[in-house]
Amino acid sequence: MTLTARATSLSNPPLSGNIHADRSSSEALAVWGGNHVVTYENTFKEIEDAKPEIAVLAIGATEQHSTHLPIGTDYLMGGYLSRKVAEALDAYLLPVLPFSNSQEHQDFFGTVWLQPTTLRQVVMDVCRALKHHGIRKVLVMECHGGNWILKPTIREINLNDPEMMVILAGPGTVTAKLQGAKIELHCTTAETALMMHVFPELVKELPEDFQPEVGREYLDYVGMRAVAPTGVWGTPNAATPESGRESVEKWVKPVVDYARETFARLEEIRRKADKK
Repeated sequence: MTLTARATSLSNPPLSGNIHADRSSSEALAVWGGNHVVTYENTFKEIEDAKPEIAVLAIGATEQHSTHLPIGTDYLMGGYLSRKVAEALDAYLLPVLPFSNSQEHQDFFGTVWLQPTTLRQVVMDVCRALKHHGIRKVLVMECHGGNWILKPTIREINLNDPEMMVILAGPGTVTAKLQGAKIELHCTTAETALMMHVFPELVKELPEDFQPEVGREYLDYVGMRAVAPTGVWGTPNAATPESGRESVEKWVKPVVDYARETFARLEEIRRKADKK
């Protein structure tokens, strides 16, 4: 199957993307961890025999990304980045959730969204199903920056079910460190650069950079189009394929490190609590 065919098939999301991006994957895995990942491409018996301790669930979105990126940008990059994280953690990679909370983009044609309560229930049901199979560690990767319901949802799962360890992380966890003080929210330098690197054939002519004069709370007041008519809130023209390649390396490793460290600390905390 060609790269274009894979990239445009939402029923079978691409796991690799740009072949040049994959060229360094084996080298990266030598640093990041193992490669005994099991995915939705495996049979139930293969997953059962692998006995994964961790599952990775990426939350994507189907929403406008201006005139230069596809509406499946968060979905496509969620598949790419979560694959690398799952490989490093020897985890069970779940399919990317293609819809989430995107109602602020509802005035842009093609955007599809879930209600926050729906997303909450989906995440809770997925975790419940994983627990049924003995997988009690779940890494939820936030690959779309508007799902505020995830934090209280994950808090609720952990506090109500002490057997579960569900943590939230993703590219957004380290975006602020990469961008410094500059605030970018949508169709950003980093987002555009990643697409240039991994799915260059899907990147069209770049729109003008745009920084609204209001804060992000206006997305809740009037929606994105009223404050950012082209859908851009940032500087996509500063993006380059090379900076996209560098971002993959900078984003994946902190997420992997965070997951390992957090799961280890949670286990230690619970061991101490059990002794009391």
